[in-house]
Amino acid sequence: MDDVERDFNAEIGRRVRAARVQTKLTQELLARKTGLTRGSITNIESGTQAPPPYRLVRLASALGVKPAELLPGLDEPGHAAELPEYLADTVASFASAVDRRVRDGQV
Repeated sequence: MDDVERDFNAEIGRRVRAARVQTKLTQELLARKTGLTRGSITNIESGTQAPPPYRLVRLASALGVKPAELLPGLDEPGHAAELPEYLADTVASFASAVDRRVRDGQV
């Protein structure tokens, strides 16, 4: 994992933690609401584990936010253009997958 990817994962973790604290959920309660383990929540919040799209959607739903709010580059106009190409492609692909799941009622 390079520095850009590490920073990207760390920012997702910061956003998940901020949303969790805002909603006054413990890691344990968030884990129960999402079907994840407390350890997974800890790893995501610390940036050592990047959640796959379906987990990010579960987290966003449990936290009462849109999945895009947890992803750097999707919540700020023009910010995605600043990402390295491979991360921008990953973010765009992820956003598309999330949109499909929401549209299909899977969230």
